[in-house]
Amino acid sequence: MAQGMKKTAGKKKSVAATRKLQSRKLSKGKKAFKAKGRSAALAKQETDTSKAINKKNEVTASSRAINSGNTFFLQELKDAGKKELQRRKRNQIRDEKKTNTLSSRLKDQLRKMGKDI
Repeated sequence: MAQGMKKTAGKKKSVAATRKLQSRKLSKGKKAFKAKGRSAALAKQETDTSKAINKKNEVTASSRAINSGNTFFLQELKDAGKKELQRRKRNQIRDEKKTNTLSSRLKDQLRKMGKDI
């Protein structure tokens, strides 16, 4: 048998390198490191997109709550919900006003072709 069956430790890391690794370890929860370069721009885009989606969802939720007849306390959300309801009503009325009969569709097609009726 070979003498001294111990393995050699190899190259030791410097104190600074081990300290840097310890300081950069993540615990549970949100990411602690700030993104740099291209990933920072992508991260900002993602946050902006999610904020816009959240805002839109908030407005639709408030419009549904107001429409159902519940009392609503937050004035900003209340106003946004009312505006959303008004916008939807306007769009519905606009769609319903259009006559969508066969004769009107054919007349529109003839007008597009350049023929007067």
